[in-house]
Amino acid sequence: MPKFVDLHVLPRVEDEKSCRQMADLLRLAGYSTIGLTIPTGLLRERISFLRHIFQEAGIETALRVDLSSGSRMELLRLLRRFRNSYDIIGVKCSNPGVATVACRDRRVDVVFFDPRNHKVRFNHSLANLLRGAFEFNLLSTLLRETNGIFSTITKQAVIAREHKVKVVLSSGSNVPGMVRSPSQIAALGSTIGLSKEQSAEGVSSTPRSIITRNSSLRSSEYIEEGVRVVLPKAR
Repeated sequence: MPKFVDLHVLPRVEDEKSCRQMADLLRLAGYSTIGLTIPTGLLRERISFLRHIFQEAGIETALRVDLSSGSRMELLRLLRRFRNSYDIIGVKCSNPGVATVACRDRRVDVVFFDPRNHKVRFNHSLANLLRGAFEFNLLSTLLRETNGIFSTITKQAVIAREHKVKVVLSSGSNVPGMVRSPSQIAALGSTIGLSKEQSAEGVSSTPRSIITRNSSLRSSEYIEEGVRVVLPKAR
């Protein structure tokens, strides 16, 4: 049985009741792991408390930060500063320069776009550059449907499918009422034009592989890509 992941959960960090409700609903929905997305300035004690809330409900957490910048140089500075502090790095692509850097930089795990932003769109050129995964935040996007949004994300899905890029399907939920089951999220992925395989993997193996890979990179045994320290086996 696959282990399901919602890689983009944004709890209201000061609302303990809401966080506990989200944790319980995520467990009931069938998730084993979430990308716990937190503000960069949140105190360590609060982060530990939040993780404990989800862990009590049986949900593993991977700490995620979303980086948003107005320029490519600022994004590079933020990547240097935060890459080693979080399990997952997401980048909101706000303009073409930022999108280009985010798609080709190995330190970026997922990129996502605001479909209301007409300054930049996911296109074939960016798909060819993309080293990480393309993320659809389906609930947060579709619940605020405005003219043209559905058309925009279906075009993104066509490009992602054509180029066979790694796709992550997330909820983008920030309140308990936005939690949906993995099967519902996967069904929405198929609705916007992704293949059934991409949709199924988008809530399971693809986000999990990101977490597993980054855990390995942060291991004391990791030296560089393809090189690791091999410890002698105990006799």
